[in-house]
Amino acid sequence: MTIPLDPGGLLRQLHSAGVEHVLIGGLAVNAHGVIRSTKDVDICPSPDPRNLARLAELLSRLGVRQLGVSDDGFAADELPFDPTRADDLAEGDNFRLETPLGVLDIMQWVPGIEADSAYATLAADAQRAVAFGIEIHVCSLPALREMKRAAGRPQDLQDLADLDSAHPDEP
Repeated sequence: MTIPLDPGGLLRQLHSAGVEHVLIGGLAVNAHGVIRSTKDVDICPSPDPRNLARLAELLSRLGVRQLGVSDDGFAADELPFDPTRADDLAEGDNFRLETPLGVLDIMQWVPGIEADSAYATLAADAQRAVAFGIEIHVCSLPALREMKRAAGRPQDLQDLADLDSAHPDEP
């Protein structure tokens, strides 16, 4: 069953739980002036253990389910990490999760960001914005372009072209 995406609801939940993160992906593309639909919310969380504990608690409270776990995919015991446990989040894996508010992608390693801590790199030049009634941190335009270039999927290449059209004089 596909749950409709409520990006504001997901971001408000993260904000209320005190989860430090940088917004990346399709919503970051929107924040940089290219409006397009997206099927999920992509974040890169701070790896601070207290932050990961807050994130794990929130994910547990939301009753998340890892996508790809089903009769058609992997069994739950085949996936090595549980995103509702802070210690497992600390391993630095990425997770695609179904929540009651839509799909949430937790990205701790990101194509195009070669540093040991993607969060530290992205947070260093993230832009602050107000959306959905809360303050959010959005990855910078150069970082977004680098991630899209490295991922190289058709949507990423379209995003790059659209970002270039919207910001022709910015690197």
